[in-house]
Amino acid sequence: MGRSRKKLSDQPFELDIDSLDAKGLGLAAVGEKNLRVFDALPGEKVVARHLFGRKNRGRAETLEVLDPSPDRVKPLCPSFGNCGACSLQHLSMDAQLSRKQNALLKLLSESGSVAPIEVYPPLDSPHWNYRRKARLSVRDVAAKGRVLIGFRERDGRYVADMEECHILHELAAEALPKLSELLGELDCRSSIPQIEVACGDECCALIIRHLHDLSDSDIGSLQDFASETGLGIYLQAGGPDSIKLLAPVDFQLEYEFKPLGLRFQFDPLDFIQVNGALNLQMVTRALELLDPQPDDKVLDLFCGLGNFTLPLAQGAGQVTGLEGSQEMVERARANAVLNDLDNVVFQTADLYKSTDKQPWPSGHYDKVLLDPPRSGALELLPWIAASEVKRVLYISCNPETLARDAAVLVNQHKFQLLGAGVMNMFPHTHHSEAIALFERTIDEVSI
Repeated sequence: MGRSRKKLSDQPFELDIDSLDAKGLGLAAVGEKNLRVFDALPGEKVVARHLFGRKNRGRAETLEVLDPSPDRVKPLCPSFGNCGACSLQHLSMDAQLSRKQNALLKLLSESGSVAPIEVYPPLDSPHWNYRRKARLSVRDVAAKGRVLIGFRERDGRYVADMEECHILHELAAEALPKLSELLGELDCRSSIPQIEVACGDECCALIIRHLHDLSDSDIGSLQDFASETGLGIYLQAGGPDSIKLLAPVDFQLEYEFKPLGLRFQFDPLDFIQVNGALNLQMVTRALELLDPQPDDKVLDLFCGLGNFTLPLAQGAGQVTGLEGSQEMVERARANAVLNDLDNVVFQTADLYKSTDKQPWPSGHYDKVLLDPPRSGALELLPWIAASEVKRVLYISCNPETLARDAAVLVNQHKFQLLGAGVMNMFPHTHHSEAIALFERTIDEVSI
């Protein structure tokens, strides 16, 4: 027979918090194990209570803070602690940035004794109403007499009861109460599971997923709502291919890099950087570090709709953008035309296939920009090492895979890590993005 588990008490108890885990939960030693505690900070003494259920095994919640950390601040959002979108609103922004920067440097060191020559100051931006892409859950709750629209609660089971949100783009946040009221009046109120939000600089789109056909009355109500609010309303009856614009008929999402004189048009489901203000700072730093010159040929890998490619093309002689999605390549080409740039080429390429089976690596490039998904760019590093590329700029949404790839570039392929730093793309969450600059240290081609 298996050893029976010791039954946990549901009574409050005191804890001393030692540190934070990777997701921003407080860690406290209880016997030989660490207990993860929501809403607790290092150095604090708290009153906590065990949470029960399979998903909450080894976790507790803070009931009272007896000895607060000097880094503790009052959360702005009344839903903090219940809503799962934010985990660090109780931690000062200086402490959030320091934590993320230190975590990156630790990962680089632990991955292969890689230390940057220069540590870049964290890129930061306004900390509220920054999020221009989100997936919101919808639930018709009879007991509350209304339709709830919001992020999931932090245990994932229910939709957070939130009438305001301080991280969503203002256009989306302001629409939440009106949208909840509208959905409560529709015939289909019980068959809408989610709404996706996508915001440009001046307008916002809502993609309404519906499980059953909409009545003429519902369609008319949604069209009226679009007219009254200026929001773009899209309907999604099935998979992504089923998404159709309902109203207004001339709706178009767009964002600008005003200092660079560039415009980007995109569709609601296209990948864009979540934080618009931080995105401009990130692109500006990328241009400073990669320093494209008129005689440079630059390769932008995982180029998306041209977010980095087009700014690079303003300084470089020739830029090639590669992306796995043909739809995104077409969008990038359209954005190049929109901005009158003719020294940029976009191609579709599977960037996870062996590079010796594809035509693009045979070209000569002086500089490379990498902006891979969370899994990183390990498959591309041998080609980069064997090429004549002199400088590599790596943009990462996952510092763990960046650290892994940095160790390979430095220790196996003899690149030098000139600098690295974090970018606060998601304030008040544990998510961190990073930027790192590598330069070839030897003239010989590495095989």
